[in-house]
Amino acid sequence: MRTPLVATGLAESFGEWAEVAVLSVVLYVVLRFLRRTVAGGVFRGPGLLVWVVLLGFAFLVRALHFDVLEYLFAGFVPILLTGLVVLFQPELRHGLARFGEGRVFARLFPRLLPRRKGADRAPEVRVVDEIVAAVRNFGKHKIGALIAVERGVDLTTYLDTGVRIDARIRAELLDAIFSSENLLHDGAVIVRKDRIAAAACRLPLTERTDLPFRFGTRHRAAVGLSEQSDALVVVVSEETGAVHVAERGEIRPHAEPYQWLASELSVVIAERAGVARAEP
Repeated sequence: MRTPLVATGLAESFGEWAEVAVLSVVLYVVLRFLRRTVAGGVFRGPGLLVWVVLLGFAFLVRALHFDVLEYLFAGFVPILLTGLVVLFQPELRHGLARFGEGRVFARLFPRLLPRRKGADRAPEVRVVDEIVAAVRNFGKHKIGALIAVERGVDLTTYLDTGVRIDARIRAELLDAIFSSENLLHDGAVIVRKDRIAAAACRLPLTERTDLPFRFGTRHRAAVGLSEQSDALVVVVSEETGAVHVAERGEIRPHAEPYQWLASELSVVIAERAGVARAEP
């Protein structure tokens, strides 16, 4: 007669542990669902402690067979959950929106989700498009700009002369940096891989005396850096809006500067991403 009792006890114990495991998984999923929201911060702090206390109280009531307390507790939980839903309605709505835009739904229902602008572009293509769009705007509005794209030679020495940013490359961000009202506009932006590493960087000036007289400090800095490294340096004239590119100690204009720049940047970014092999 003991064997069935032992089996029953094991089954009950297993069922209780299974409930704990299921509730733990549910709690984990809820916390991940609400991460980066106010509700997530509350649940990770005092709310998590309250959750543990309520869970322990529920098991204690069941173990001691307090039928009245168990009945009251069972009626209290739905009210508590309803109150939480009402209290954190904005965060829950935000979490649902992020969940619907997640990778799982994007793979299962690709046609039902709106396509984000630039989501179908490879990172290398996006970087090139953003830089070319910014340079095109600089040339159109005659905004002086100096952008150095790092290749094989490390430019950390020049990063330390400016202000570290480490931000994703966006044309709007480049526009803001080189705005005349911005304190960072007087200097160079250094691009490392697919990010703006720093702004307002001081670059070495070339000592060449054969450069055209119309070339100012930005152009001489572009040539100077290209002499001391393999970086690709784009410079936009503040007086004329002309776009020049300095590379390997030479600076030259092009009849179709934006098309050529897009092509050249594609090669440089691909080299940095390991997609293409760098030239010796």
